[in-house]
Amino acid sequence: MKVVKNLVAAISLKSEFAARRNKLYRIAYSWCHDPALADDLVQETIYKAIKNASKLRDVNTLDSWIYRILYNSWQDYLRVKGRNVEFVEMQDEHQSGHSDNYQQSQIVKRVRASVEQLPLALREVVTLADFAGFSYAQIAEITEVPIGTVMSRLFRARKNLKQQLLEFGSDEISEFKLRRVK
Repeated sequence: MKVVKNLVAAISLKSEFAARRNKLYRIAYSWCHDPALADDLVQETIYKAIKNASKLRDVNTLDSWIYRILYNSWQDYLRVKGRNVEFVEMQDEHQSGHSDNYQQSQIVKRVRASVEQLPLALREVVTLADFAGFSYAQIAEITEVPIGTVMSRLFRARKNLKQQLLEFGSDEISEFKLRRVK
């Protein structure tokens, strides 16, 4: 009976999981900077979500629930591999030759490099807030830390990113303001 209940719940949520796959991948990639690992984390997340779909009490909390699974998968990976994992910088193969696209890609590259340099705890919070658009309460639920800790980590991460981006000395970068998401 439990297998049937899981199957029915998984089938009803299949399109919801598929709709979130790209966003899950972007968050996973921003944490690990490895396309293969990010894909593995997303696959594991979706597998666990389908397997445990019947345990989801409220469909309105699906985002927090599935990102919590992704976060747990990431933490499991770090526990197995250790905290001193080296990441290899990957070059973006999709850069176009147009000057506007080139300037935009340089800005994106600088932001990504700055995010990569953040300590892991800060990187996790800033990607959930600014890339995924979660509220402080949702981030606290996903990462299982108090909301005050989320707020202080997000403040430190944004301050660090602002400082790093301004140090690049680019006029284009200094015109941008960091956006606050609650």
